[in-house]
Amino acid sequence: MSTVSHRARQLLFGLVTLTSLAQAQIPVNGGFETGTIANWTAGGDTRAGAIRASYVSGTIVIPEGTWAGAISSGPGARSTGPLDFDGFGGNNDYDQSWLESTSAVTFSPAFVAFDWAFASSEQNEPDQYDDVMDVKADGVRIFSRSSCKLNGSSYSPFANANCQNASIVNNTISNPAALNTVNLRFGPPTFQRVCLQIPAAALADSSVTLRFSVADSNDRNVDSTLFIDDVQIKTSCNEIGSIVQRTVTTGRNVELKGGTFFFRGANARLIANDSTGEIVAFVTSADLGSNPNLLDQIYIWNGTAFTRATGFNVTSGGGISGLAMSYQDGGRYLAIAARLTDTATTQIYRYDRNTNTFLTLTSTPAGCENGTPTIDGDGGVIAFESTCNALTGSGTAKKIVVWNGTTTSSSLFGTTTGCTMAEPALTKNNNGRYLVFKSTCVHNGTNADANFEIYRFDRGASGTNSGTTTGNFTRITNTTTNGTGGPQTNNSSAVLDGSTNGTYIYFLSDGNLTPSAANFNADFSSEIFRYEVGAGTPLTQRTNSSDSAYIGVDVETDGTLNYAYERISLLNGQFSVGQRRVNGTSDIENNLATGLTTNGARIGRSSTVIPVVNFISAENFLGTNTDHNAEIWQGRVQ
Repeated sequence: MSTVSHRARQLLFGLVTLTSLAQAQIPVNGGFETGTIANWTAGGDTRAGAIRASYVSGTIVIPEGTWAGAISSGPGARSTGPLDFDGFGGNNDYDQSWLESTSAVTFSPAFVAFDWAFASSEQNEPDQYDDVMDVKADGVRIFSRSSCKLNGSSYSPFANANCQNASIVNNTISNPAALNTVNLRFGPPTFQRVCLQIPAAALADSSVTLRFSVADSNDRNVDSTLFIDDVQIKTSCNEIGSIVQRTVTTGRNVELKGGTFFFRGANARLIANDSTGEIVAFVTSADLGSNPNLLDQIYIWNGTAFTRATGFNVTSGGGISGLAMSYQDGGRYLAIAARLTDTATTQIYRYDRNTNTFLTLTSTPAGCENGTPTIDGDGGVIAFESTCNALTGSGTAKKIVVWNGTTTSSSLFGTTTGCTMAEPALTKNNNGRYLVFKSTCVHNGTNADANFEIYRFDRGASGTNSGTTTGNFTRITNTTTNGTGGPQTNNSSAVLDGSTNGTYIYFLSDGNLTPSAANFNADFSSEIFRYEVGAGTPLTQRTNSSDSAYIGVDVETDGTLNYAYERISLLNGQFSVGQRRVNGTSDIENNLATGLTTNGARIGRSSTVIPVVNFISAENFLGTNTDHNAEIWQGRVQ
């Protein structure tokens, strides 16, 4: 992967849009790449400075460039206070330090984006020792956090930051002098990125002062440290990497049908790509060729031009609800779930791009549905959900059916009627042997609470679904509730890599599945996990966010490297897509786009080994989508 930084990508985009260039310069030294706090003023106890990874005895991943800023309540007992930092009442806070910078800002609205991480040594201290940090714009608090507590408590009115290690490691900061011997009792934290609107009143004088502060709550003795990096004041919260808009669509259609007007806009839905990420299939109602009535159509971007899958006619009232692309053969085959008319049952089809032909895999009657298709690397195996008894033998219970290139299996998972199977995903290699899914059924072990658990199924070496015993099912999760009296753990969205043995499974869960690991999920947020078949410690938590929920994940052929994510910010409700690279316990993130309508991230890796992420968004990221139709975008992690 290229080592060009996030800031460098912003500057490259500035050659295309002058706005981005201006944004990357506000505030000056917002990334601390001078190796100093030049253009920043330290205040309070002035325990602040610029740090680099070598200054920390534990492993810290600087998100942008080499340097970051750090503000601490330590080392040890300081002098500031008592004060009421958190507004909780009473003068019970001490040892305040801050960094602040004043910048000219001539545009409104304005937003501040920054990477942050809060490492508190108070994780295992009594509840009332709940150290705090905040960010203010001209004195108005716009962001705050308090110490993560291993017992899940929150004494202050601020939301908890993420925990670090569960056990004490006593790492330290050695430089600069103002931070020498600061204790990181539970180790360095993992950075997150946030983007927040600056209050309009703060911009009235065409400038804004940003202050990042830390304070000790109820004592003077234990250190807590806020790390910040890549601080930018911007015209929007669209965190753009190297992206291009692939489709440019316009138009709408109004139809009178059954005495009612039906409106159809030109919008893209559903997206899939091959292993390179360069071949992209998608569903759109736009007229990209021979679609004047704006009905659902399938198009393919082959790297240079669009082609339409012809001979597959969706009439008014019909629609396409599922799409998958074979991964290893240049995306030759598509698996499709579609209802061709307004009265038809949703059926499963396979489309061959080379011959422009469709194969109908199901012909089930009304009263049931098929959907959510997945396809293996060479298009020889397709799995899908079905509520059709003719296929499942399970009445109306949703089960997973597998087409092995010749026939569909109706007995793969038995005929139990009182449980549900969903979200199948075949391995991305060519043998189609392995399948992951979520299920409330009992495939291996017990599942008395009927929680959705993640399983990996071995279809057998011959690929004929011959393995149906419990030994062919690997149970990835075994969960109950999120804490005492909490809701059931939600496990979902499993995907397989393209290894021969289907080794790596990525999935989403809001459970605390790895409580004794370096990353753990004490706040029960929705995070990305990875399971490695055959590993000594098979399950690891890849993300660790306290103010976002991960809602989508995809993985490339090599499950040890790159994966794509989708998440929603719990601070402003905006969605983000991007790429993450496996890196020990602190994976490296490249956010590509953020907006209210950004979704569907699918990842590949080009022949030049650059991760490519395709997604859908109606945002006007580059000034090229002023009508805000949902378009296909492609991001490259340079």
